[in-house]
Amino acid sequence: MEREIISTENVPPSSPTPQSQQRYNFSMLDQIVPSMLVPLVLCYPYPTDTASPDDPHSFAARSTNQLRRSLSVILTRFYPLAGRVNPDGQSIDCHDQGVPFTVVRFPATRLSDLLSKPDEALPRHLLPCPVTWDYEPGPGSSPALVQLSHFACGGAALSLVLWHKAADAATLGDGSVSMSEILKTGTSVMRRFVFDKASIEALKSSISGDMKNPTRVEAVSALFWRCFMAASFANGRADSVLTHAVNLRRRANPPFGPDCFGNFPGLAVATAQNRKELVGLGKLVGKMRSAVGKIDGEYVERMMGDGGLAGYRENQGLVWRDIPRDADMLSITSWCGFGFYEATDFGFGRPGWVTWFEAGGAPGLKFLNVVWLMDTRDGKGVEAWVVLDEKYMTVFEDDEDLRARAWRDPSPIANAGNFVQ
Repeated sequence: MEREIISTENVPPSSPTPQSQQRYNFSMLDQIVPSMLVPLVLCYPYPTDTASPDDPHSFAARSTNQLRRSLSVILTRFYPLAGRVNPDGQSIDCHDQGVPFTVVRFPATRLSDLLSKPDEALPRHLLPCPVTWDYEPGPGSSPALVQLSHFACGGAALSLVLWHKAADAATLGDGSVSMSEILKTGTSVMRRFVFDKASIEALKSSISGDMKNPTRVEAVSALFWRCFMAASFANGRADSVLTHAVNLRRRANPPFGPDCFGNFPGLAVATAQNRKELVGLGKLVGKMRSAVGKIDGEYVERMMGDGGLAGYRENQGLVWRDIPRDADMLSITSWCGFGFYEATDFGFGRPGWVTWFEAGGAPGLKFLNVVWLMDTRDGKGVEAWVVLDEKYMTVFEDDEDLRARAWRDPSPIANAGNFVQ
């Protein structure tokens, strides 16, 4: 695709960072999480339904200026993102250097052309830098990058890349799993599965007789776990493990505030024996709830203060104590409920589609046995990105309930607003 760079600048916070906050030291959890880049892409249709819409050129100029102002204001709350990584790699120098902000134009490409049949390479065209899963920033590197892409139709894509050690997904939206277990060699296959509101309600109803009030994330996670169990059993594995990222902000007693910056991930771990016959989804939801219930206020408190590292090790022992060593692992991270569709207007209107994943990474490394969950645009459904070894995927996607309740790799345009064709 033809691509023109319109401008590149550093956007500082709208207010100076106080002297007492000009060095941001990483917490123990920041230091433990993988040193990876986390991408996010928000796609916006051209707003033709307004009372007096701009022409595409004027809209691009106006929306770029509004985004620049909005970014500057946001950075006063999340000021470390406007700093630079110190040589020690364990802190950020916060002297308002600014977030690198690049504006590009694709003069011969419509956004709808990219979204009519999106694939795993789509974000690669829209991100401000290549995404790697073993990123090591040099001194003076920025912990965040932003790119705004304008298209010939008037549509736009806002892309962010965040260094995971600086902040987690909850920071982006107002997660973390063991990389040693999911970064493997092999041939990975990606699928997008989309559950709409009706499918979610039907799935929850099928579970509610065995487990009261399952959430949509619980219901979809249980279904995916059962699909994975069948694939794992078919490949000769006796046990499976489901890990689910948990936001510790909400588990603390009292809960941490929404502006609490940095990484606060916990990991709920549940296990089950693989078997040929179908396992009840209610039973799997019960196992997940029990695992999440272990991530409580005491879990968080053990990692606070000078004894935090010992508390972290104790927590890991409690969580993994009863897990078979040779169990097959499926890792799920949910970004549902983070408000990416509601809180990311920036003058463009609501996003038509939010995505973030790029399946590639460092040469020879692929994500395997991982699932990312996000909201659908109406906030009632779930969009899932599933990456498995190809021999697992063949069995996984053959599940009768999955085929009946989810669309596989649908175009986002149908439910994404006014994308100009």
